[in-house]
Amino acid sequence: MALPGLASVVDLALAIIVVELVVIALSLRRPDASQAALLPTVLSGLGLLLALRSALAGAAPALTLAALSFGGLAHVADLVLRLRRHGPR
Repeated sequence: MALPGLASVVDLALAIIVVELVVIALSLRRPDASQAALLPTVLSGLGLLLALRSALAGAAPALTLAALSFGGLAHVADLVLRLRRHGPR
């Protein structure tokens, strides 16, 4: 049995992230929307996976850069929110 290619593994990871985003979106409808704190973390991973997938597909470098930038901005947002919530240690 052959192992799946890297692009297939990335596609599976992207599908899992979409499911995570749906679960987070549904949880935001509840009054204690504590799951919203997960959003920047998931979005940063999404950006990295999209960048990897676009590079594997041979997409334009600008598209890969855009996905990396999106992931980086989401990561910075995640760090800022964590530092505001818990403070530097």
